[in-house]
This record gives sequence, structure tokens and C-alpha cells, in this order.
Amino acid sequence: MRARQLVVINIVTIVVIAALLIGGWVWWLNRSRYVVEQDAQVAADLQPMVAATAGKLTRWTVHQGDRVRAGDVLGQVSLPTGQTVNLTAPITGQVVRTSAVSGMVVAPGMQLAVIGNLDGEYVLANVQETAVRNVKPGQSVDIYLDAFPGDTFSGTVSWVGAESAAQGQPVPTAPTTGFTKEVQRIPVKIAFTGKGGKYIIPGMNASVRIHRDNV
Repeated sequence: MRARQLVVINIVTIVVIAALLIGGWVWWLNRSRYVVEQDAQVAADLQPMVAATAGKLTRWTVHQGDRVRAGDVLGQVSLPTGQTVNLTAPITGQVVRTSAVSGMVVAPGMQLAVIGNLDGEYVLANVQETAVRNVKPGQSVDIYLDAFPGDTFSGTVSWVGAESAAQGQPVPTAPTTGFTKEVQRIPVKIAFTGKGGKYIIPGMNASVRIHRDNV
């Protein structure tokens, strides 16, 4: 009986050691061949549409979700002089949001809508500064979206940011008594090269695996 127990213990020990060795090998392989980042999100180029002059919005023809083309007349403003000014779409895309309502009074610079180029979505990954030296434009990327578990999307690194994401944050107003060193993150833009026919929209959470050895 004791001999059987020893055999079982030895087998379990061998299995555990093998699992640790395989896990370590997989970790080393991923670290040497890929840059893996969980802090990523789908984004798109957004263009605000603003009123150029003060007046009354006498016509507004679009709603959130509508697709428009650059130059399309989306509304009309009546000026105090009696003249009218057309409001045209600045880019081709989809109306992401709009706050305009016919009959409202507008002022110069007032945002009426935001149009997004949803055909040119990309992933913005915040890569740790300790790993970004291994990231270059042109590298292929495996993209994983939380909205589509089990699916892998293809992409390519478009550019690597010139400053950390923290540089864009507001400067603290209150003085600090100490300094805590934190790993900074560098934004990396990744263009989709394949979407597999899926409906992908800005804001979706993502993770990426950047291939280090193809550039």
C-alpha cells in the first residue's frame, strides 16, 4: 500500500513539475516573440460639427446613428440679418451623437454633433514603457475583443506615440511631499486589417499581441 502511495506521489510530482516547465516555456516564448497588452480599446477618428455663426437652427435633418457624407447639408441656420447658412458634414461617417434640435438658438463654436469615421476604426493600446522599444510600425498584431470571445482579429501597428499617456493628464494643483515612480504607458495605434464581418464600434475593450519578429 505504501509503495502504491509513493508511486502516486511521484506521478503527481512529475506532472506538477512538467506543468511548471511547460508554463514557463510558454511564458518565455510569449515574452520573447510578442508584446502582450491588456490595456487597449477600440477607437475612431471623431470630428465635431459646430455652428459657425449665431442664429436660429431652423432645420436639422439627422439623428444619432445616421450615416452622412462629407459636404452633405445636415441643417440650416437663420441669421439675424435674414440670411441663411447651410451646415454641412465635415467628414464622411456616422453621427455618433447630436444635441441639435430644430428651433434652438446657436452660438459660434457651439457643438451640434460629432461624426465618427467608423469605417476606419483602430485599436489604441497603452503599452508599458519597458516593452515599447520592441514595438515598431508595420508589425502584425493579433487583436482580441471582449465583445467577441474566441475570435481573433488581425491588425498592423500604424504608429507609436511620442509621449506617455500621462503627459496628457492635468497637472495636479496640490503640492506633493513625495514621488512614487510608476511605469508609464505609451499609446500605440493599431489599424485593423481584418474584421471578419463583425460590428465593431468605438469603446469596445480589447487586448493585443504584437509580433516582435516580423519587422
